[in-house]
Amino acid sequence: MNDVLRAVLVGLVYWVSMGRAFYYFSFAFRKPVVLGVVIGAIYGDVQMGLLLGASIQLMYMGGIEAGGNIPSDQGLAACIAIPAALVNGLDPGTAVALAVPFGVLGVLINNVRRTINSFFNTKGDQLVVEGKYDALAKFSFLIPWLANGVLYFTPVFIATLVGPSAVQAFLDVIPQWVMGGLSNAGNMLPALGFALTLVVMGKRHYLPFFVLGFFLYELLGFSMLTGAVIGLCFAMIASLFVQHNEKEVLDV
Repeated sequence: MNDVLRAVLVGLVYWVSMGRAFYYFSFAFRKPVVLGVVIGAIYGDVQMGLLLGASIQLMYMGGIEAGGNIPSDQGLAACIAIPAALVNGLDPGTAVALAVPFGVLGVLINNVRRTINSFFNTKGDQLVVEGKYDALAKFSFLIPWLANGVLYFTPVFIATLVGPSAVQAFLDVIPQWVMGGLSNAGNMLPALGFALTLVVMGKRHYLPFFVLGFFLYELLGFSMLTGAVIGLCFAMIASLFVQHNEKEVLDV
């Protein structure tokens, strides 16, 4: 497999991992330990790819994407650092060090994605007002997804093809005040995410679930996975009651 094809495949992998076409899939797929297996298969060394991905994953074990706002883009960090490490024979420690700045760069790319999507949101609102619901799907998903594909694919393709040193040289050209401003804007997004989460949790009809979950955790001391399963069961039970009540209303 030649270098161009590998760069194309890694670029597509990053697009799939961050494209959010199927959010439940992309959320798990963009983890470095998963991407390490896929990228390792592309470069013909799954074992080393998994080792590199697992090493990078350790940096993001405690990361929380509150409100969908990423503090660091682990997908971009993996998609650039792992190919560079596989090609140049770097050890996992060096790969981790290489991944850090590109994780920050990914946050800036995500901010640009949000800015671009705001134009499509405005068009979507206009289509709703005009009652053109058939065209709404194109501007709410298809066109933004394709546009974001260009945004996601391009940096990974270039970095994989010419090497991360070229991307780092490009970053060095950007004025420090621009990088600082974008970094500060990115640092504010997790706080916004926490605020949005608290707004949802603070609603009156959700408070009993929050209080019940908190005291169950304090009393029983179960793991995070167990808590997630319990929370999922509560959510499904509540959903069944809502559906049942709506059905009774429709029957009446």
